[in-house]
Amino acid sequence: MITDKAGYKRERTYVLRKYGKSVETCHVAHVKRVLGLTKGPAPNRIDSSVGIKDCPPALWPIVEEAVRHIHAVRLATM
Repeated sequence: MITDKAGYKRERTYVLRKYGKSVETCHVAHVKRVLGLTKGPAPNRIDSSVGIKDCPPALWPIVEEAVRHIHAVRLATM
């Protein structure tokens, strides 16, 4: 589980600089949720079983790379 909230901005910046693509925070959140790196759904979410905007399959590999790159040390200890 990752508790670093600044990671979302760092991951989005990583993707923008490396690939020139802009991704949304919800895309990063979806990847982290699937990888099991979040605490759980936000308490203000209306339906906790559904994400608002899931990460598109075309962006998944680059967003996952960003998450793994930014949190490499934390992921290695999990």
